[in-house]
Amino acid sequence: MENKRLKLLKQYIGKPFSGSPSPIAKWLNGTVISVDENSVEFQFDVRKEMTNPAGTLHGGVISSMIDDCIGVNFMILGLEYFYPTINLNVDFFNAASENDTVLVKTELIKKGKTVINFNAVVINQNNGKLVVKASSNLAISSRKITF
Repeated sequence: MENKRLKLLKQYIGKPFSGSPSPIAKWLNGTVISVDENSVEFQFDVRKEMTNPAGTLHGGVISSMIDDCIGVNFMILGLEYFYPTINLNVDFFNAASENDTVLVKTELIKKGKTVINFNAVVINQNNGKLVVKASSNLAISSRKITF
């Protein structure tokens, strides 16, 4: 049986994920492209306020996109306790600029009892180039998930 968080997210496929409880997710304004229990894909339009002085997508914003998408991927696992991010390793390969569209794809690698591992990539949809490759670990906390 499909869990309620996964079912909710599937309702947003093709639409911005306005149902997120995360203020940063609302600011990023990503569109849900695909979702299953082990991965999510979100598309983001690069806006001027997301760029650095060189006019390219700011590394901190890219990292926020990745971290937020991994957080969504975590939430659809349907676990009882919150697993905050304990690290996020990001390798930058190519730039994305204002008015470009980037696709963030996450993948669950291992769901352990105390640590969960994810990978992610960011692809520039305008030219097909790999922008970022990332990995992240989340560790269990004592905080129950209430939503």
